[in-house]
Amino acid sequence: MRYAAGEARDWVRASLSGYLTILYTPFHADGALDEAGLRHNVRRTIALPGVGGLSVHSLHQEFWALTLAERKCVTEIVLDEAAGRVPVVIGCSDPAAANVVELARHAEASGADLVMVWPPYYGPRDAAGVRAFYEHVAAHIGIGMVVYSTTLSELGYYLAPEQVEALLHLPNVCAVQDTTLNFASYARMMERVGDRICVSTSLEEYFLFGRLTFAERAPRFMIGSSRPVLCQTLEVPHCGRFADAALRDDFAAAAVHLREISAIASRLQSRYFAQGFHHVALFKTLAGLLGMEVGEGWRPALAPPDPRDVSECIALLRRAGLLAETA
Repeated sequence: MRYAAGEARDWVRASLSGYLTILYTPFHADGALDEAGLRHNVRRTIALPGVGGLSVHSLHQEFWALTLAERKCVTEIVLDEAAGRVPVVIGCSDPAAANVVELARHAEASGADLVMVWPPYYGPRDAAGVRAFYEHVAAHIGIGMVVYSTTLSELGYYLAPEQVEALLHLPNVCAVQDTTLNFASYARMMERVGDRICVSTSLEEYFLFGRLTFAERAPRFMIGSSRPVLCQTLEVPHCGRFADAALRDDFAAAAVHLREISAIASRLQSRYFAQGFHHVALFKTLAGLLGMEVGEGWRPALAPPDPRDVSECIALLRRAGLLAETA
């Protein structure tokens, strides 16, 4: 870690900047991890405009389809390839608190900067139980922890602002990832806890709203962003230009770049988010067309996307100048 015990909150606010972007996990035809492909994805993602770090074991990376040993292996490969060039957040989410602790300790020992921990994503859950879950995890790890608040149906549990506030006695709770996709909910989270921990988002529209509306407390980073992988290229760096403008407080220029990003993302991603889920199979396929290694096989229960959806997205990427006509 790059900070002393108890200093995670200050380090996060002072040190993180830009997009902490997701990765995709490639598999060989027999289902085994493709280490060379994963290393390629780490290098290529770090090189993308606007990227200031990595978010590992997000939904995009199919962590739910990996064994604990494979999750540790992916963590080690990513951290080895990143080699300290950018901060790395390792997702350690699991319904079993003991597994979360095991993964978080491994991440810390492997050189991660932070861990991301969702509320338990299966089983009976209530506010008291979820608080006890986080308290148990925090008591057994030393690394800074980002908690996760979403209204997407994939998780099925909303960590409300008052519940996040109830966790602030835990010094390693250093940020909250707000993926509610609702400006009023995002604002409530920022108002309730944003003066004490960073309230992050993964989408540019909420990031810009935060910097406009809560200038004194809005962070300078986004965690879990996939648009830098799917909505730009090195030659057409929409996300890099957005991040540069937003972090210079040039909000007019940032808004122009946001409109360009949104026009692409609305068909690629946003309509699925509006339905409450990440269309990982489609996103992964498109990432492969844009230069990522996505492998030759699919892990159950992920299946190849509908070819009609892929064709429609390819046409959009070509119109946007992100994909050559021959691709």
